[in-house]
Amino acid sequence: MLSKMRSFAGVWLSRSWSALGTWPIWGIALLVASILYKLNELDHQFNVGGMNYWKWAVNLGATLLVSFWTIFQGVRARAVSLAVLDLALSFLIFADLIYFRYFKDFISVPVLLQAGQVGELQDSIWSLMRPGDWIYFVDLPFAFVLAGWILWKNSAKRALAKQRTPQFSRSRIGFLWRKLLPASLVFVVGWALVYYPVEEQKNGWARGLFVGNWWNVPIYNVTGLLGFHGYDAYRYANEHWFGAKLSEEQILETKNWFADRRQLQKQAESESLFGQYAGKNVLIIQAEAFQTFVIGQSIGGEEITPNLNRLIGQSIYFPNFYHQTAQGRTSDADFLTSCSMHPLPTGSVFIRFAGNEFDCAPGILKSKGYGATVHHAYDGSFWNRNNMYHNMNYDQFYNLKDYRIDEPIGWSLGDESFFHQTVEQLKERGQSPFYALSITLSSHHPFKLPSVNQELKTGELDGTIMGDYVQAAHYVDAAVGKLVSDLQDEGLWDNTIVMFYGDHDNSVYDWNLYEKLLGNPISELDKDRIVRQVPFFIHLPGDEHAGVIEKAVGQIDTTPTLMHLLGIPTDDRYFMGVSMLSQAQKSVVFRNGGFTDGRVYFVPNADGLIENGKCYSLEGGEAAETDVAACVEGAEAAKKDLNASDLTIENDLISLFREEDGNF
Repeated sequence: MLSKMRSFAGVWLSRSWSALGTWPIWGIALLVASILYKLNELDHQFNVGGMNYWKWAVNLGATLLVSFWTIFQGVRARAVSLAVLDLALSFLIFADLIYFRYFKDFISVPVLLQAGQVGELQDSIWSLMRPGDWIYFVDLPFAFVLAGWILWKNSAKRALAKQRTPQFSRSRIGFLWRKLLPASLVFVVGWALVYYPVEEQKNGWARGLFVGNWWNVPIYNVTGLLGFHGYDAYRYANEHWFGAKLSEEQILETKNWFADRRQLQKQAESESLFGQYAGKNVLIIQAEAFQTFVIGQSIGGEEITPNLNRLIGQSIYFPNFYHQTAQGRTSDADFLTSCSMHPLPTGSVFIRFAGNEFDCAPGILKSKGYGATVHHAYDGSFWNRNNMYHNMNYDQFYNLKDYRIDEPIGWSLGDESFFHQTVEQLKERGQSPFYALSITLSSHHPFKLPSVNQELKTGELDGTIMGDYVQAAHYVDAAVGKLVSDLQDEGLWDNTIVMFYGDHDNSVYDWNLYEKLLGNPISELDKDRIVRQVPFFIHLPGDEHAGVIEKAVGQIDTTPTLMHLLGIPTDDRYFMGVSMLSQAQKSVVFRNGGFTDGRVYFVPNADGLIENGKCYSLEGGEAAETDVAACVEGAEAAKKDLNASDLTIENDLISLFREEDGNF
């Protein structure tokens, strides 16, 4: 009896393994189960809406669509293809997770075009990994062992099959039954599981979501991750290869948008500060990942930013200044402040549209007799700066090759030496007036400074990323203090407009760390504001007009503010911002469709529906959630702003407007 049972078990196992190697559905079923598990884990990590039956369906359908073709392959090829496909999809899921942890967005085709920069981000990437991330690769050894076993198991059968000559009719029937019908079935089921849930949502809560593409997160909540990447590839192809041209109506609406905004901008020309600093030098400092919450804050009994705290009393300071960047991060901040346009929802304008026409500060000031330079102690090809800065009409780009690396910190040169050498470069040029943009690096994620530069006692934050960030901010502050001394020594301080601002947030989203530093609970509104608020200082010669202005303003308002101070009209310029120093009022619009006008603050929901967002009243000094109806008009206007900017950038409309205006 026992012998018969062993014989039966052996036959069953043999046939089961054989079926696993020859029946195509088995392999796909294993792959689908593995990928669905990983996508579910990933969704928990994203925490932007949760898994529902729609997302389960499209994830299943998308996995079937990317794998059905393996059914047409032979046993050995199919086994290898499924293992390689598992590896590729697992890597894609993991890459999206790491990218999301830093950018709160998903990898897109334009981002992949910037993939050459990944090597430069190696330290940041390693710091974003978590011990539990192994779960996304745990099945891969089994997948490749199984593929190897099938290769070995079927090698003898393959050799035997070559000696046989099956009848043509049986071969055709076999192909139809074993491959074409299963493949067709899997494809149709996969297509239906993607198409119908997406269409159902597009006709329901996601109506209009795919028009404008102002935020990727709601699209992900409709399509799932694999579906998002499929849609993103379609979107890119449509935009660059197959897309229809803009209608005359769209062009006219966009031009009218700028005409309306120009009426707000012109208000500054009748106000007292207009032209008061004409002919003064301009030095703009864009500080890497420098945020407002460290200003005025102490740790271990010491001020984190003593020099900037002191500078508040000598400057115009905007505590409610917001960064408006997206995936382009530092390059977005540069574009926003220099060219007064919104960034794109995917990728960087610097890389995607560096050849288009924009109205940017360096070119405008050059036409007024200024020398225009940009200073950044890093490789000039990073973010495609060489090409973009040429288009922005800078006289010279001082990059890594122009600096002595005598204070190596982080990615390149420490900010103290960077500022000192930048002042030397400006002095050597001897051109007055000058416009100079300097972009720092020392406080770049993951904020690891040499021990000699760590001067603060961070207590319970020691060894955490927040502790490292505070140390980096303190170092940057000290470098700014020495920069002020250098400018004073060179006689530039009282003849130069100095602007200082942070470029984007620090990508630290552990709110327990913020509560330890700030000593109070962090509300949902606090989380959004902390992430978006960066400091903005304007120091005017003679410490004139110093004071704190509570007005809500953003990076897009920087160049119009500079035009205000220098007395340069905006009649023929295509800006989206308005001078921060003007009495004119407008909202600060964020790339995800959120906004604030100082009275209300709107945080959009991950589904993209305005009515599901949260509206907070900021009046009376107490922030409190209020009826979303108070934010609807502003949220709709924010979408129009973003759409006008996207159409202008993607279709090079400023060049077209110039032709229509007769200005070439």
